[in-house]
Amino acid sequence: MPELVRLMLFTVISTGTRVSELLALKWGRVDVVRGVVRVVERYYRGDTGEPKSESSKRELSLGILTRVYAQIQPASAGDDTYVFEADGEPLDGRAILRNVIRPAAKRLGFHFEGRGWHSFRRQNLTLIQEEGASSFEAMVQAGHTRPGMTSEYTVVRSDRREQSVRRLQKRIFGDLVK
Repeated sequence: MPELVRLMLFTVISTGTRVSELLALKWGRVDVVRGVVRVVERYYRGDTGEPKSESSKRELSLGILTRVYAQIQPASAGDDTYVFEADGEPLDGRAILRNVIRPAAKRLGFHFEGRGWHSFRRQNLTLIQEEGASSFEAMVQAGHTRPGMTSEYTVVRSDRREQSVRRLQKRIFGDLVK
C-alpha cells in the first residue's frame, strides 16, 4: 500500500476523523511540536467548507503518528498546502477506497460489503472506549454534538460486557462467590 494511503488509514483509525476532514487537512493545521491536528475544514467531492457542525471543529492527538507527519512534511509546504494531495488538490477518497483499500482488504481476507472510510471511524470510536475513554470523550473525539450519535457508532462486544460484570462482581463480592 502506498505510504501516503497508509498514513491516511492510520490517521483515520487513530483519530476517528471523517474522510472529508482528512482530505481537507492542510500543513498549517498540523502541529508536529505538540503532536496534534486541528480540524477546521472539510473537503467533499470538490467542495471545501466548514466542518459538519461547530462540534466538528476540534483538536486531535496524533500520538505516535506525529513522527511520521514530521518526516513527510515538505520543507516547501505552506500553511495552505494539503497534506494528502496530488498536484495541489486533495486526493480523491473514493478512488483510494476503490483502487487501493478495498483490493488490499480483499487480498488480506477481511473485506466486507460496506467497508469504507466510515468503518475506520466507527472502529476508532469503539476502540478508544474499550481503551478507557468515556462516551463523552469519544463524542468530542468524533466531533459529534450529542452522545446518542456516538453510541450509534460504537460496537459493544458481549465478551467485553461479560468481563465488566466479572470485574464488578470481584470488586463487590470478593471471594464470597466461587
